[in-house]
Amino acid sequence: MLLSLMLVFNAPEISNAIEGVIWNKGNERFIPIFSVSSFLSEKNERTRMIRDLENHNFQRARITVAYYQERNVVSFDDNDTEISGVCGDLWTILSDYLNFTLVPVRLEDKRFGTKLKNGSFEGLLGMIEQNKALVIPRTGVFINRLSLLDYTLPLWTVRYYLYIRPEWKHDEAWIFHLFTVKLWYSILLSFLVICIVGYLYEKYTNLKGIRVQHQTNFQDHLLYMVALASSRGGIPSHYYCRSKIVYITTTMFSWFILIAFSSNAIFLMMNKKYILPFTGLRSLIQKSKYEVIAFSGSMVHEAFDKLVSRYYKRTSDATRVSYTSSTFELYQKVCFSNSIKFAAFDSEDLHKANGKYFCRLVHTEHPYFETWIASAVKRGFRYKRSFDNGILKLAETGILDGLKDRWMNWKLTENEDKPFQSIDISQVYMIFAILFVGFTLSILLLLIEYVIFFRYKICRTCIKKYPFKMEVKKNEKKKITFMLK
Repeated sequence: MLLSLMLVFNAPEISNAIEGVIWNKGNERFIPIFSVSSFLSEKNERTRMIRDLENHNFQRARITVAYYQERNVVSFDDNDTEISGVCGDLWTILSDYLNFTLVPVRLEDKRFGTKLKNGSFEGLLGMIEQNKALVIPRTGVFINRLSLLDYTLPLWTVRYYLYIRPEWKHDEAWIFHLFTVKLWYSILLSFLVICIVGYLYEKYTNLKGIRVQHQTNFQDHLLYMVALASSRGGIPSHYYCRSKIVYITTTMFSWFILIAFSSNAIFLMMNKKYILPFTGLRSLIQKSKYEVIAFSGSMVHEAFDKLVSRYYKRTSDATRVSYTSSTFELYQKVCFSNSIKFAAFDSEDLHKANGKYFCRLVHTEHPYFETWIASAVKRGFRYKRSFDNGILKLAETGILDGLKDRWMNWKLTENEDKPFQSIDISQVYMIFAILFVGFTLSILLLLIEYVIFFRYKICRTCIKKYPFKMEVKKNEKKKITFMLK
């Protein structure tokens, strides 16, 4: 603690010492280098230059911002003279704050840009390379573009998923999913404990010498417990008269479980949920009939193409992956294609910006890529740190969060009244299946009891027809021999 306080209060002296010392011949000792007026003036001049780079007044200089039309991200208005959207409004506010003139440039080619064989770039990166534009308002942060671009402070993080249109289905096994697995185990264990308590209580009364007219074994206790919990079957009067506390406890416990079960049964029976038909790219390509469509202008286009090619088993699998330069076409195929089912590979922010105009989509559980989203300027631009400070101010004041809430964060509202849905066999067939299994087990137990009774009856008939006597030899441990007359 003391060391921390010393470091905090002596920070200026430490920083001056780190900046350097110089030998003073007059005092014959080392002194801080910035105590010399010439060095101090040089330091102040350098500090002034750094602050000018960080808080530069552009004096209405023209700053060219290039991008293609992307709804709610960068939208061009008034004959492409103004931009809006989350990134468009961000740079419009920065132009007022830093006093520069924003010049939008709209690209019809929606390719972000790849490196050609001659070393140059195409698309949006080509315009930056050819000095036709200075700023890219939205881009992912990738290391392999640092030779051409300098990234500003990150705006937000983004993940890339596979998006599909969900197919809502009833949960066919709802009767088992009503309680969790742990709760089912707890209920069974509780009934077993109550049954053991009743059985031990009967044994305790026998040990005390209390005469019991009807004695039951553990199997009988278990059978009576199941009948009592399910309110089925005829329970002998001596069972609950002998241990009324156990009987009342079991009855109350069973009623509480029945109330909890029945209160949610109808809701869960009518409830629908979606189950993803695949877990990832591997299962999509190899175990489903879905096709993948991705945006060809994305920064992760090359990485995604290499990733998906690992899972090809047949040459025809490559035809199930297609690319488009139109966001409208990408979501149009996923939402409204009836003959072929598509899965869209896209980023979170673009899905939030465009998804509300098409249909509801859900993504896979795990993302494939993750990066930051930022703006970018051509590498070597002198006043890039002024943009960083401006973006930092917008983030600190909450303006950046307000722009994201306005343009990207939306909730699906379903105003259409859903028609009444009758219960079909797919929702209740599990109940009939359990009834059939119980009926089959009852018939099986009945046959076993009949066979045992019939065999016991035959044995008694044979004993009456052929009587026997039992002789016990002396000095032997109850060895029994039967001798027929």
